[in-house]
Amino acid sequence: MVSALAALAAVASCGGNSSEAGSNEKPVIKVLVQYDSTNRLPIAKNQWVSTLESKCNCTIQWQIVQQNAWAQQKSAILASGDVPDVSIRAFNPDDAAKFPYFENLKPYLKQMPNVEAFFKENPSAKRMVSDIQGNLEVLPAGMPSGGSNQHWMINKTWLDKLGLSMPTTWNELIQVLEAFKTQDPNGNGKNDEIPFDVTALGTDGFRWYTPMLALGSTGIVTQAQGGPFQDGIYVEKGKVKEWLTSNEFKQTLQWYAKLFKAGLIPENALTQDGSKYGSALTGTKEVATVGLAFAYQPAAFGTHANEYVAMPVPKATASMSDKDVVWDASGDYGKYENYHLAVKKDDAHMSNILKMVDALYSPRMSVEQYYGDIPSLVTEESTNTYKISDKVYSDPNVFYSLGPCFAGWFPESLKIKGDPNITAREKAEAAYASAYGNYKVNVDSMPIWVKLDDTDEKTFDGNNTQILNYAIPLIAKWMNGSSSDYGQAWQTYVSQVNKLGLQQNVKLWQKWYDKYEQQKV
Repeated sequence: MVSALAALAAVASCGGNSSEAGSNEKPVIKVLVQYDSTNRLPIAKNQWVSTLESKCNCTIQWQIVQQNAWAQQKSAILASGDVPDVSIRAFNPDDAAKFPYFENLKPYLKQMPNVEAFFKENPSAKRMVSDIQGNLEVLPAGMPSGGSNQHWMINKTWLDKLGLSMPTTWNELIQVLEAFKTQDPNGNGKNDEIPFDVTALGTDGFRWYTPMLALGSTGIVTQAQGGPFQDGIYVEKGKVKEWLTSNEFKQTLQWYAKLFKAGLIPENALTQDGSKYGSALTGTKEVATVGLAFAYQPAAFGTHANEYVAMPVPKATASMSDKDVVWDASGDYGKYENYHLAVKKDDAHMSNILKMVDALYSPRMSVEQYYGDIPSLVTEESTNTYKISDKVYSDPNVFYSLGPCFAGWFPESLKIKGDPNITAREKAEAAYASAYGNYKVNVDSMPIWVKLDDTDEKTFDGNNTQILNYAIPLIAKWMNGSSSDYGQAWQTYVSQVNKLGLQQNVKLWQKWYDKYEQQKV
């Protein structure tokens, strides 16, 4: 009996609430973190963890869940209602809307001045995690640098070797790609160049690195990293529209058909596995093999990264004004994530937790969470300037701290030195400065904070599944040139996608775009 009681006590201790106390009589706060890689070092190895415990006057009991196991564990936790005191990179605003387990943090903002400063400088971040009434049950993260991860990346070494200028129109780009195909720009004497490689057309929409990024050349603002653009919806001057039946879309398909027919894109590109696309970009050990692709930065091309630069948006036609071309409005999706910190509702030690949260969102600890401890991995050169040690990036298989799994933010005044990812992104983004200036974010693009409610989301998803199942095979045929019927076949296609709910989808997003204009934040 004594043994049984001891066992029960042990179980109760493991599953108990935050009223527990550590050996030093400080409250024990249970914090769950979802890791994105098994290569991250155990969190207890970070010195900033001790600082955090000092700030919150508590003992932290960490629970690490790997990303590949989180979906199953998340479902179990939400089903049981036994959520941790604090969850990092675990639950999103949709979870909070469906399950009443999370604290509304809006009334506590004055007690978290670092979070309040984050929202003051980044109102989009606050709006993306707030519901219509302004309730705030999940905090976002603000990454070290913003901007889209979508870029035209072209092999500048090949351009220079062949004496070619950077193309400024679709026709000029075709001429460049033809030279890439026929003039052996990688110099190995083999016909192994892939002038232009594109990702497959998936059945789940037009997502990262989609070939439809080319719509920017026609004046349609894309958002390949998130939102309803991925399902055929875009915004122009505050009006929600669809691009799946637009003349711009037809123009883009016809251009791609020219490229496929000329052998400038691999004939199997639209069905190739995603891993093959990534592998093709890195070329061989000796030479680069891809001339042009959509990618996030030169690092996507492996050891040949130094050959690639971002290509400014080419105009669809030479007669277009330079002010008519635009580029991908995924910047907020690159800068913010909406699922980085949630607090258990009515937690017994809310005051300690608020101190913990505020400390996590301090600039200094945000740097340590993302990169590693100061001073062993990061040098604090001044209050707002930090230099990242080469050690942080010396071994690609070792991640010292939380990285993008963190709960924090980087103020605009904060200067980070030595992060090659920031340098590469800023350099790539510079190529699109003029194109970004040709439209208004959140007026000519869907604001990151606009979302459908659960009922409308189900309607939209049901419509969208039918639309994409019907449309994708036809789009592939038009795109690769195996079909050139833009008469009756096109009209039938337009009629059918509208019958399947495309126009209803437009109305749903317009409804919520307008509702969020009145969001109480």
